[in-house]
Amino acid sequence: MYLIFFGVGVGFILLSLVMGEFMESEGSAFSFLKPTLIAVFLTIVGGLGLLLEPRFYGVLGDGVVLAISLSGGFVAAMAINIFIIKPLYKAQNTSTFSKEETIGVIARVISPIPRRGYGKISYSISGSTVTSPAKSEDEDEIRNGETVEIVDIEGGTYFVRRT
Repeated sequence: MYLIFFGVGVGFILLSLVMGEFMESEGSAFSFLKPTLIAVFLTIVGGLGLLLEPRFYGVLGDGVVLAISLSGGFVAAMAINIFIIKPLYKAQNTSTFSKEETIGVIARVISPIPRRGYGKISYSISGSTVTSPAKSEDEDEIRNGETVEIVDIEGGTYFVRRT
């Protein structure tokens, strides 16, 4: 039985590595039922059972070995969830942003925007400094170092106006 738990757990780990993006879901009511955590739980239950059963056969009952294995699997899965998975999701979510979130952000021109031409702006969002191609909203020239506001985005070009 423990060999099956161990094998299924390892299989789940391999499957999670291959299809992790499709299988993981953060924020749902059952976020503790992530495939990675299930894989850890099953692998630890199987591994502890395989280690404990032959050593304590006859000393501890099968129920005690199963209880220790289940408890170990639960503790390991929860520890990985609390100390590894949740902090990684939090870090990932704080450093990502959509282009639409940049509308209204104040930026600085780092490469002059000529009349009816393109230049480059730099702005900070979610703790990251980003540079992007920019064009003046009213097609006027904007000099290097001027402060602008991002008003629109089209095809990767940021349309800006002086502040």
